[in-house]
Amino acid sequence: MAIRIFTLPFDVQIGGFHDEELQKFLLNKKLRSLHPQFFQLHGTAFWTVFVEYENVVSPTAGETEGLNASESLLYVRLREWRKETAEKEGVPVFIVATNKQLLALIKQSPTTLETLRSIQGFGKKKVEAYGTALTTLIKAFHEKKPLHGPKPSPEKPEIEGEKPHA
Repeated sequence: MAIRIFTLPFDVQIGGFHDEELQKFLLNKKLRSLHPQFFQLHGTAFWTVFVEYENVVSPTAGETEGLNASESLLYVRLREWRKETAEKEGVPVFIVATNKQLLALIKQSPTTLETLRSIQGFGKKKVEAYGTALTTLIKAFHEKKPLHGPKPSPEKPEIEGEKPHA
């Protein structure tokens, strides 16, 4: 398990914290835990976020050819889900879904069990076994819910003499 620490400054102009770097970093990671800590330095508010993560399985050369960056990321997430599911069930990954089926999931983005059934290789049995998990994963990916920490509290003590770290 790897760790990384981010320090997010408050920006008065946007009325919030710059979390774009953290969001981008987490796109291809499996988040294990996240520990935010609020502090102020010289009147400026900051969130320091301690992130424990694991890298997700990377596709091999050529697998994501023809996919844009977002689709490539979804492919990686689907592969990770497939790997975990296969390990739990004690079966080879291709039994859960082939690479071709994962690519079809990306292109068609089924968000219901009915639309999932329209993808070749997803019959009644496979849809019953994996349909809810797949459609939930795909919906969540496309919603791209941002990561938001708790709102800063004015009662937090100011920590002097510390420099923020990126």
